[in-house]
Amino acid sequence: MRELTPTDPRRIGGYLLLRRLGEGRSGVVYLARSLRGEPVALKLIRPAYAFDPAFRARFEADVAAARHVGARRLVTVAAADTAGGTVWAAYPYVAGPTLDETVATHGPLPPRTVGALGALLAEALTAVHAAGLCHRDVRPGHVQLTLDGPRLTGFGGSGTRIGPPGFLSPEQAVGGAIPVGPPSDLFALGCLLAYAATGRGPFGEGTPRELLRRAAFDPPDLADVPRGLREVVSACLHRDPLLRPSALDLAREMAPPVGVGWLPGPLAREVAARYAAPLPRPASHEPAGQGLPAVPGQPASETPALPRGAAEPPEPERPTPDALSDTPEPEKPRPTGRRRALRLLGGAGALAVAGVGAGLLLRTEPGAEGPAGAGRRTYAIGLQANLSGPAADAGSGQQRGLNMAVDELNRLGNLPFDLDVRPVDDAGDQELARQAARDLVADEEVMAVIGPSEDAVLPAVGDAYASAEVPLLALSLTGPGDHERYGSLLVARPPAALAGLAAGEVLAERDARRVVVLDDRAAGEESGRVARALHGSLDRERFTPLVRELDSAEADLNALAAELTADGTEAVVWCGRAEGAGRLSRALRTNGYQGVGLATERAIGPEYFLHTGQQPDDWFFLAPYTDPRADPRANGFGRAHRDRFGWDAEPYAAEAYDAAQLLVLTLRETVERRAGVTRGVLLEALLAGRYRGVARDLAFDAEGGYAGEGPVAYLYRAHHGELRFQGPVSG
Repeated sequence: MRELTPTDPRRIGGYLLLRRLGEGRSGVVYLARSLRGEPVALKLIRPAYAFDPAFRARFEADVAAARHVGARRLVTVAAADTAGGTVWAAYPYVAGPTLDETVATHGPLPPRTVGALGALLAEALTAVHAAGLCHRDVRPGHVQLTLDGPRLTGFGGSGTRIGPPGFLSPEQAVGGAIPVGPPSDLFALGCLLAYAATGRGPFGEGTPRELLRRAAFDPPDLADVPRGLREVVSACLHRDPLLRPSALDLAREMAPPVGVGWLPGPLAREVAARYAAPLPRPASHEPAGQGLPAVPGQPASETPALPRGAAEPPEPERPTPDALSDTPEPEKPRPTGRRRALRLLGGAGALAVAGVGAGLLLRTEPGAEGPAGAGRRTYAIGLQANLSGPAADAGSGQQRGLNMAVDELNRLGNLPFDLDVRPVDDAGDQELARQAARDLVADEEVMAVIGPSEDAVLPAVGDAYASAEVPLLALSLTGPGDHERYGSLLVARPPAALAGLAAGEVLAERDARRVVVLDDRAAGEESGRVARALHGSLDRERFTPLVRELDSAEADLNALAAELTADGTEAVVWCGRAEGAGRLSRALRTNGYQGVGLATERAIGPEYFLHTGQQPDDWFFLAPYTDPRADPRANGFGRAHRDRFGWDAEPYAAEAYDAAQLLVLTLRETVERRAGVTRGVLLEALLAGRYRGVARDLAFDAEGGYAGEGPVAYLYRAHHGELRFQGPVSG
């Protein structure tokens, strides 16, 4: 990114421009913010092209077509003006690097990543082709990487007819009687996958003329493409378009979509760091809230209205994260260190205290944001989480929820101090976690930390935070029984031991009395602790519970399933991990089991579906986090999350939003009451406070244990390969 120049406009069509992202032949792309605070990449067409009738017609047709296509992996137009004197289009912003930038920095991607890349991009192209359209410009610069998969950009509003040589099909290269259509996109995708896997295109390097000739007449060079990918790539590069696979066929053939772990570790950490950064502040020479010209020559005293023919600022029905549209040479963002501070502003708007969590999400106060005050004290919130290692979903959700909260407080918080956020990725590794804790404790501006996201690293960091009196707000720990030993630990969720109360409610509603609780030794000590708690809390007047130990890595689960079925067991409660749960679910089904399957949050994961298949109305799961898509209390947050990131909230995103609001509001109230606020003073205030959030109420007992009111857990059910929210369980 680069600062705006004095000649750049400051507002276009209801958007506040923040930075330059890059520029191409036909226009400049800016990072901008809508009135509701959503980031967009806004492409402003240069006057020479805007007043070219042929270009404008193509641009208008591209925009109109793109508005009718939606897919999670496809970035389409959120708003545009193709009729006024200023021609522009806005796209949801994607912070992740482009594929060509990634390969240049990290080298070829591993086969597993390339397989997922191909499957997910083919999924996006399927939506385009199903609408009777063709992308025409599939290339590495139009693919951006996020933690949960790629995003395909460049669709709608490029104004170009074809992509660059090296990624053009033979029918595009030579023209003629063969029409350009969906098979051309598949050819370009094959070129892109070869590039991702080897670091070079299948037709080598050379002048545009040479590359076009090779694509039309020479066989592709796939010698370095890994064997597992070569057949698929070769099929895409068939010279005859009729013999290439369809996008739908390709999506089914290649590796199935994967979650957060689809990127290799170093690249995942880089992507996570980029997403950690909040929106930049407006340029220092343009105080927010002042009317500035949208285009050169417009009076500065006027705040520009939407131009004639412009769409309203986006409230997209299908928001997708995103990038620029056709910027041939985007400006490279500066490298982001894992401890880069995220500057937040004290806002000039009023912060609602009653019903705080739900109140801020839908408020819009244009002009409420102002530059950080000179000479004011800076406080920081740390985030210590697994953002790139295995099982990083919980950490990624917390990071995004935290970012949403601080960006809103940036605009609306009316804070008497400047606020920073300092995220650190510990990758779930104890040694990295120790260093992360040392770094955050040594930073005198860090007043509190959200994290850690995994139980395994708490013993490595708990004492360091406690000795420094740094409040440690834990959202996703399963409720360590010895949390009192860490004097600054605040457990912000009901402990897993209370899952027995919730399990009793779930089983009673389904008339299951004969209950077998399975303690899987392969899942470690936590499984035994939860199994004992479950067994002990089940009412003996309602249930006949039995605990059985096994080691899922060695046990014959088919024999166990046959025994449970023959014994008339009415409910099986699994306390282990996802793989064992999936294997047992399949074995029970094979043996004709008709009872209830129930598991705890530790069994939630893709491994469950990998082993059990995509069955309808399968097992139930108890988890401490809500689903903002379906929970009425949190659905405002869910909509805001989709607007901001383009996909549904991950586990603990809403909970992290609440935690950040609690920390900052408590800090603000403490600062306003007294001078010389310390970490210990803030810890005392948090222990005495209570907060009603969008996900749950937050309160703590004298030892830092969870004391909030509300659901003990939330119930989900596996259905056709996904978890469906069933509602809260009171216990």
